[in-house]
Amino acid sequence: MADPDSAFLAGLARAIRDLEHFVLTVLFLSLVGLGLAQIGMRNFGGSALPWADGAMRAIVLWLAMVGAVVATGRLRHIRIDLIERLLPGPWLVWLRRPVFAATALVCLALTWTSLDIVALEYEFRAVAFLNVPTWAVQSIVPIGFGIMAARFLAWALHPPKGPLHPAEGGEGKW
Repeated sequence: MADPDSAFLAGLARAIRDLEHFVLTVLFLSLVGLGLAQIGMRNFGGSALPWADGAMRAIVLWLAMVGAVVATGRLRHIRIDLIERLLPGPWLVWLRRPVFAATALVCLALTWTSLDIVALEYEFRAVAFLNVPTWAVQSIVPIGFGIMAARFLAWALHPPKGPLHPAEGGEGKW
């Protein structure tokens, strides 16, 4: 019989993965739809939505951060593994712990710094597009780096033992 805690965690992980895919899909379709509307209005109407360019820039930022969160959750992020390919399996766990911990620290530093930037934008009361404040658009940056820091910390505490990349015969799962 399966452990109820592990079943709950597996269900939670699946729900988070589904939410991530839903958010990415909505953002991508919004970006494409808004871009097509802009092109159509410029070509056939002679004008465009004045706020659409700012909205599309905001959507691109959100797509990039949510995509980075998804990539780190599956260990499909960009990584430079000069030593990892040369080490035998048991050594990989010991190499991955400090690498993931250092990456978590970098993400925490970026979270802290981006929180300062969002706080400054909140004080300036600038508007990104329509009545959406700039700080609200930029809030995805500390949120994304915070989630990535938590994931890398989890990987540091419980590093995967096998290959990380599908080309190496494995795939990381969060």
